[in-house]
Amino acid sequence: MITTRKPKMKLSDYFQRGKNRTETAMGLLFVLPAAFFCILFDWYPTFDGVLMAFYDWNGYDTPIFVGIQNFIDLFAHDELFLKSMKNMTIFVIGGLVLMFPTIIASVVLFRVRNSKAKYVYRVLFCIPMVIPFIVGLLMWQYIYNPQFGFLNQFLKLIGLESLRGVWLGDADLAIWSLLFMGFPWVTTGAVLIYIGGLQAVDSSIWEVSELDGVGPVKKFFALEFPLILGQFKLNLIGAITAGVTGYTLQMIMTNGGPAFSTLVPGLYMYQLAFKSQRYGDAAAISIVLFAVSLLLSWVSIKFIKSKED
Repeated sequence: MITTRKPKMKLSDYFQRGKNRTETAMGLLFVLPAAFFCILFDWYPTFDGVLMAFYDWNGYDTPIFVGIQNFIDLFAHDELFLKSMKNMTIFVIGGLVLMFPTIIASVVLFRVRNSKAKYVYRVLFCIPMVIPFIVGLLMWQYIYNPQFGFLNQFLKLIGLESLRGVWLGDADLAIWSLLFMGFPWVTTGAVLIYIGGLQAVDSSIWEVSELDGVGPVKKFFALEFPLILGQFKLNLIGAITAGVTGYTLQMIMTNGGPAFSTLVPGLYMYQLAFKSQRYGDAAAISIVLFAVSLLLSWVSIKFIKSKED
């Protein structure tokens, strides 16, 4: 029987192995606090929320396991939840439609040839990013004020006084007034993403299109928009998530009113948890929102193919 001896390890290899172990231990030591707080403040509340969706709990007494009864009550007996889901659908569809002004603005800005003008436009687009979101909402509250708001005063000035309204106090107008906010609906962050995507395209493509005499409209649908589908998909998922789970806009502007005409599931979840102490029902809504957001995001990823896919 032939036996082979293992080669003797050199002294330098021992030192190198010990050095690698030390570096690994130091790396884990630095990562450990971040991992601990991530588990404590991110993962634990998430799993606890999922668990609470199957319990009846008021925040004080012992939770009572009810299975899927919370979900049954939401879809079978809770009219406010169903109304909020309908309103959420309107906000999601509206948000998706209002993505296209941003795309058009990005393409127009990209076509500007003067480098100085392009720089000025970029700066102007970035300025709104430094304004806090809450400040923007308060400005729109002033615009919609029925007594001294800018919109009603402007309509009076141009002789359309009959069109003045209580924009946030009318159940038929409130949801459309919220959708109109942000006019002309150009999102600065998305503009920078789209422009970055267009700038990454090989310049020879644009030169060939000019030599072939491709018009501006055909150029948009045949070249520019298909080439930024990857960036569009990214912003699409963000818009879907914001439309499904967001409620800051509705809470500050209308608090879900009037007559629950702007109530969305996220705001209803907040009210159930912190005003009605129905934590089980609130947790069940969070699971529903997660499922809807996940499904719509999966559909967008599955059926929208970019050049990278």
